[in-house]
Amino acid sequence: MFSAFLALLSTLLHAARSRADLLAEIAALRQQLAVVQRQVKRPQLRRGDRAFWIWLCRHWPRWRSALIIVKPETVLRWHRQGYELYWRWRSRGKPGRPRIPRRHIEFIRRISSDHPEWGEDRIALELKLKLGAEHDPSTIRKYMVDGGRPGSSTWGRFLASHAGQMWELDFTTQVMWNFSICYVLVILALDSRRVVHAAVTSSPTLAWVKQQLRDATPWGAVPRFLIHDNDGVFGQLRSKDAAIGPRRKGKRYRCALDLWLTLVLSVKGVPIPYAAPNAAAHVERFMRTLHEECLRHFIFFSEAQLHRTVQEFVGYVNEARPHQGIANIPDVKAGLLAARQPEPEVEGRLVARPILGGIAHDYSLAA
Repeated sequence: MFSAFLALLSTLLHAARSRADLLAEIAALRQQLAVVQRQVKRPQLRRGDRAFWIWLCRHWPRWRSALIIVKPETVLRWHRQGYELYWRWRSRGKPGRPRIPRRHIEFIRRISSDHPEWGEDRIALELKLKLGAEHDPSTIRKYMVDGGRPGSSTWGRFLASHAGQMWELDFTTQVMWNFSICYVLVILALDSRRVVHAAVTSSPTLAWVKQQLRDATPWGAVPRFLIHDNDGVFGQLRSKDAAIGPRRKGKRYRCALDLWLTLVLSVKGVPIPYAAPNAAAHVERFMRTLHEECLRHFIFFSEAQLHRTVQEFVGYVNEARPHQGIANIPDVKAGLLAARQPEPEVEGRLVARPILGGIAHDYSLAA
């Protein structure tokens, strides 16, 4: 670098010399350079020499005509390398495009694994409209999971797609203050985990169960299938009754309730296998939640008190309690899933609405 500075200073000092003198000196220097070029195939240049020629090519239009040692393309390459070094220094510690949030990467991988037939444009639109995360399709493509071609439907997917046509029914017991037993009937919708109907009685009968099913299906809002266990309250069916009538021809029923469901409500009763409670796992899990989060905290003195307590807890479950089995989405009173797009966080104090005297709480922010 110092030698280049000296050369520049010498040029400025000799600028006042005569033109003939300068031309003679230039010819002598060119002749010496030609001799050096014949003997040295590739002369070694230092960083200062490269910086000098880079500066000269930016400030002197005729720099190509004076260049002999190296090719003009070499000087241009030096300039590009210097440009890369400059911006590498400017962006030190942050190489490449900024990384998107980890949560968004998990969203992309989850959606692409669930739907291998979706492209990056479809996933980008899904994230933008429903999750509020806007990214370029090329970024989406970078984090997509390659699941191959979409395979054929599985039994798990088949049953999940038909869950909207299935309800589950089951009984649980509650010990009262005088050690008597009350029975709690629960009817659960599989798709939304919504408790369709809940009732309490001290003496369940088949007629009482039929009336509860009528109350749970107003205006013909019936499912296609009703899954239940083999409780004795559903009644025994005599073999001669199961084969009477054209609608029962070729069909076999395990209990009187299934026959009544077919004839009156046009619902197919599906009794689970004997000693297999896991076949109705969803309603069995709700019964555990009902006992652990509600019933075990009270001593009940009347059937009416038990009924009010169960109804209040059912309202909390349907409207405010997140359901882990369906991506933590609670159901609303109208029977539709709550809006999935997250609302922007607002500043305010945390408000807790007590449920059942404070056993559970429904939390929200008050602006």
